[in-house]
Amino acid sequence: MRTLFAMTLLALFVLPTVSAAEVKTITATHTYIMGDNDSRNDARQLCFLEAKRKVLEKAGSFIQTSTEVRNFQLTKDQIISYSAAVLSVEITKEDFGFSNGHNELTLTVKADVDVADVQKRLAAIVADKSLQERITAQQTAQQQQIQQLQQQVQTLNSRLSVAPMSSYGELRKERAVVFGNIQELENIKIAAAQRITAKTDIIRRYIIKNMTVEEVFRILGQPQKRLGEEFYNNYGEMWFYGEKWVCFGLDSHTVNGVGHNRSCDPNELEK
Repeated sequence: MRTLFAMTLLALFVLPTVSAAEVKTITATHTYIMGDNDSRNDARQLCFLEAKRKVLEKAGSFIQTSTEVRNFQLTKDQIISYSAAVLSVEITKEDFGFSNGHNELTLTVKADVDVADVQKRLAAIVADKSLQERITAQQTAQQQQIQQLQQQVQTLNSRLSVAPMSSYGELRKERAVVFGNIQELENIKIAAAQRITAKTDIIRRYIIKNMTVEEVFRILGQPQKRLGEEFYNNYGEMWFYGEKWVCFGLDSHTVNGVGHNRSCDPNELEK
């Protein structure tokens, strides 16, 4: 289930504190009342956006029950924001019906929360203040854009309801562009999560003990964050890449360990 974290974004529910190895599936349901000019695909996209928002809020409540996450001293909004960057939300059930004179669509969505994996990723974010700021800014901007786009869709729906038949084609194309913009925002979030996961995978597969600074740079590129000499741990420079640190020996200036925090572990390296 960990592959789900590479797809999109943070989601999901209120239960007691769980063990670090537990994977919990959280669900949410939303019903969208269809307008006269809504296609099923239009309704599905708008309904999914709201269902996803609900499940991500539930996820934040669930994740917040973890003792280790509580130790991060993050607000619920921060947890939801950071989690949304790495959790995947999927549709599990879709029902079209008719009620009170209107067609309606009800979607049930789910998100799988691997608590240990989320804790690891949140720890990486907490360790990097600049990364926190970038994620918060990105999530805020994207949410504002999605809200604006949703409003545009509602406006277009209103225009379609009174427009002459000759205008339907152009208005529907305009609405399709708006839906495309919403999907583009989602793709940005997916790509960001994939970049983080990809760096971790490269570190695990290709970074080995005694690699030089130059060799690591050629493989991983510019780190998100650098720290200088840590005499206590006998490390020289330490480079941070989204989820993991790469640590260089104080005297050798070669790779001495990697880890999810600054206490790099030589045993995580390929010999």
